[in-house]
Amino acid sequence: MGFLSPVVASGQTSFGGTWKLDVGTLPYPKRPLVWLVQNGMYECRSCMPPIRVNADGHDQRVSGQSYDTISIAIVDGRTIRLIQKKKNGQIDSDEKFTVSADGRTATDEFANWKISMRRIADAPPGSHLMSGTWQPFKIESSSDRELLVTFELRGDVFSMSRPTGQSYRAVLNGPDAPYVGEPRFNGVSVKRIDAKTVVEDAKFDGRVLSRSRMSISADGRSMNIRVHDLEAGTTGQFTATKQ
Repeated sequence: MGFLSPVVASGQTSFGGTWKLDVGTLPYPKRPLVWLVQNGMYECRSCMPPIRVNADGHDQRVSGQSYDTISIAIVDGRTIRLIQKKKNGQIDSDEKFTVSADGRTATDEFANWKISMRRIADAPPGSHLMSGTWQPFKIESSSDRELLVTFELRGDVFSMSRPTGQSYRAVLNGPDAPYVGEPRFNGVSVKRIDAKTVVEDAKFDGRVLSRSRMSISADGRSMNIRVHDLEAGTTGQFTATKQ
């Protein structure tokens, strides 16, 4: 997701400092996820557009996604590894899907995150156990590193940095700036709406993939953050607390 920069009114830095995201409010896929792994093929029927590739562990080109290639490796009867890469070969996402022994729940693990899912439709006969329809219901982080973000404003240049390596320096209401350390994005622009609100557009090759709107509370201690994923057509809302 794209993270938001703070707005600083009248030269003050009340939005500067380190903030911690409330993991209980973080957005994650709420709509059902539908997969079919059978006869050496992988299908993501809930992806937009749908994906159908060989499940042979090799990079294969896809179109219409924020990444350029995908590889699907069947690790065992309950586990699948999925790797997405950008056109320069940089890994966009490296995920491990594991189904429980009873086949009723599954986890999607990537970086320091884990999304838990419950089955709402069975796998077709003869397919891998990961097949079927799944409803995500919980997201967890194994480290606060994933939850912290630091902002700083010098003049009209706003800086964002995170312990996990993402950063940028953007002029408020200015041109696109480089987005560093986040495979999904390589550019960002930040627009000041008013003294308590900014909008961040996170981009790849100039195309907006994520639009985030942040509003600061009256006491300056919390943020309300609304993120619109333009690719998936979904919107999430979460909060952060100043540390």
